[in-house]
Amino acid sequence: MAILAHHQGAGWTEELYQATFERAVPDRENPPAGLIAHFGMPDGAGGWHVIDVWESEEVLRRFLREVVQPAAQGLDAPPFETTVYEVRNSLIPGS
Repeated sequence: MAILAHHQGAGWTEELYQATFERAVPDRENPPAGLIAHFGMPDGAGGWHVIDVWESEEVLRRFLREVVQPAAQGLDAPPFETTVYEVRNSLIPGS
């Protein structure tokens, strides 16, 4: 079942997010297996939020553990929290 993940953490800026994203997903034409959608946005108070939709929590957690966390640690990024929600309904035009 698909899940929506909300990632946020104090001290995350657009620049830090973008640098982490570029390390974690170096080729946008070859996204991580299991990723359905990804959105990064400012929170209006100087922080940054990321919303992902994944095929399952298992593939999300693996990607975070094996790719994102090492990329973020390599940039001395602060920790972030991930909240996962079960997707009950979706509409993705064109897919």
